[in-house]
Amino acid sequence: MPFSVFRKTIILFTLCAFLCCSCATSFKSTSPNAACRQFDSYTSDYFDRQMLGNGFNLQFFLQDTSKYSGARMSLGDYSYEAMKSAQKDWIEEIHTLKKIPYDQLDSKRKQTYDVLLNYFRRKLDFSDLCLCAQDLSPTIGIQSQLPVLFSEYRFTSKTDLDNYLTLLRSVTGYFDGLCRFQEEKAKHHSFMNKEACLKVISQCKDFLNNKTLSSNILSTSFTNRLNHCSFLTEQERKKYIQKNHRILMNSVFPSYEKLIATLSALISKGSCDHINGLCSIKNGKDYYEYLVRDNTGCSLSVPEIKAMIQQALLQDVQSLQQLLQQHPNLEQHTPSKNLKEPDAIIKDLEQKMAEDFPSSNTLTYEFKTVDKNLQDYLSPAFYITPPLDNPQNNVIYINPQKTEDLYTVLAHEGLPGHMYQNAVFASTHPDPIRYLTECGGYMEGWAVYAELLSYQYQYSDTTVATALQLNTTFSLALYCLCDLGVNYEGWSLFDLQHFLRTYNVTDSTVCKNIFQAVIEDPTNYLKYYVGYLQIIALRDVLKKTQGTNFRLKDFHQTLLIFGPADFDTLNKWMPILMAS
Repeated sequence: MPFSVFRKTIILFTLCAFLCCSCATSFKSTSPNAACRQFDSYTSDYFDRQMLGNGFNLQFFLQDTSKYSGARMSLGDYSYEAMKSAQKDWIEEIHTLKKIPYDQLDSKRKQTYDVLLNYFRRKLDFSDLCLCAQDLSPTIGIQSQLPVLFSEYRFTSKTDLDNYLTLLRSVTGYFDGLCRFQEEKAKHHSFMNKEACLKVISQCKDFLNNKTLSSNILSTSFTNRLNHCSFLTEQERKKYIQKNHRILMNSVFPSYEKLIATLSALISKGSCDHINGLCSIKNGKDYYEYLVRDNTGCSLSVPEIKAMIQQALLQDVQSLQQLLQQHPNLEQHTPSKNLKEPDAIIKDLEQKMAEDFPSSNTLTYEFKTVDKNLQDYLSPAFYITPPLDNPQNNVIYINPQKTEDLYTVLAHEGLPGHMYQNAVFASTHPDPIRYLTECGGYMEGWAVYAELLSYQYQYSDTTVATALQLNTTFSLALYCLCDLGVNYEGWSLFDLQHFLRTYNVTDSTVCKNIFQAVIEDPTNYLKYYVGYLQIIALRDVLKKTQGTNFRLKDFHQTLLIFGPADFDTLNKWMPILMAS
């Protein structure tokens, strides 16, 4: 099969504050023993602190925010000092958690405890390496996510509107910190390379091209949402629109202009002084190891992960060769795509996945199109997680400029991918703290797993479906090995081209694009593919140990009910839960 560039998808999470603020908790527990009550009190307090410390967190995690009227309406403190001091916070969280008698907790709380402890330990490693952070990547950087997040802010009252405008004003301080951080990175010789920097500048300029407000996403989306605010009079609506316009002109647009000026000045000073991967900058190799652990949720060493990927790639190559020998015309085959409308595709997926997955409650969802000024940069599609207290508010953004096969895209983002995954987990009413522990490997690994299964739903010809599955995993494996080679082993563009040539990838433009992609977003592809491989490995182990008692639908249900977690925790608990 021809080599294809695997699409990148993201789930947009809110921006987390680096420093927590203390607060009293109103949590009351009916837990059976003191240890459980102590644990519940701790998780409730931790969740409260995160909600009160950042207005964006609050808005996107909860629809009913009345409990947190004193929340800090700010995007947070984006600074090197705040990142460094966060190390003390993670240490304190670990110490507090370890004071709770683990052996006296029930099974559910032990699971949450394990997830939390591993999460805190991973985050602790970041503080010493934060100057290596890739915070302005062209595809999933702060500058590209903010407009979308603000456009999704819900207005259910005047308080929401006032809070939104306050948060919008705070873009000034947030971007000031962001600019200073880029200057710190330049001093550290860890600033982004020139090509990535030029992309970010171009992206910011595109955003600013609509300063007339007639078509800027932060103007049009605000006005559209106000049209549905029945609690406003026409006069109030006009006043809020005027306030929004003033803040855009006086705060948001100047902030993007300042970011452009800062990045341009750093280019002029020669700060884009590295052209290779992370390992070419100070502490870059250590940071890459941290990123691998944090983004994949896998505790294997980088060499062990590389060996795992190489073995999987070899199996894919052998399987593809075998298929092509048996079906020599397969490589020229162009599969037909009958369904084109998103709603029809979701309904088709829902019907066909029923044999492999437990049924879920009826899901409500909305499709939105990525703003035309962001289409050049954002992913082909992404799913925005709904509030904890309104899990039916599902939104999937589609980027028409980059979406080729909408069926597999919606399998990844919708059913049985992210939207389904979130719905099943939410139906268990988990401790809210579980939503704060990022587990990218689990989440994106599951979405890849779901996407690969969808080829069987889309094509009645099993040979075609298998070939497309293998082509996808083959492409992902190559990307991951390129990522490891460039960012961990120090490959140059020439080295990458030499590696890809062994797999018949010879197009110089394709090679250069891959080289730049893995530099801009280190470990991004590993998050998807290693997560997927870990899920497959877990499934195969359980299938072997359970023998005839193994049911694929039970495995899917147990994994989704357990929820996002690192794979050490999943490997510990899944055999226990599947056997019960």
